[in-house]
Amino acid sequence: MLTIERHDIKKLEDYIEHIEQYRKEMKFTYFELLNNTNSETNNIGMKNKYERLCNIVNGVDQLINEADNETKEIMRFRYWECPIGCYEWQDIADYFGISKTSMLRKRDAIIRRLATLIGYV
Repeated sequence: MLTIERHDIKKLEDYIEHIEQYRKEMKFTYFELLNNTNSETNNIGMKNKYERLCNIVNGVDQLINEADNETKEIMRFRYWECPIGCYEWQDIADYFGISKTSMLRKRDAIIRRLATLIGYV
């Protein structure tokens, strides 16, 4: 079983929350690679950065595509936009009519799946 620490959860949640920023950064890095006339060493670093960004973006996209409607709603409420004013897991759990513990289990499942998809662990 995958063991993910608290700081890992924060980082993986950041990937989901700021996916649009990572998309932009990936495109920018791609264009930098195309127009790069710098040394080979710098080019290798840019390629590694681009591959890492691709893994993040593709992993989050695959996570969203694989998710059922309830999971997509949970992700939307927590990470992108919450029309009901819920910013804590307890608020989201109350909205869905489940306990906070059950909601955190769902969160852990989302985070574990993302970690697997992007090769984080």
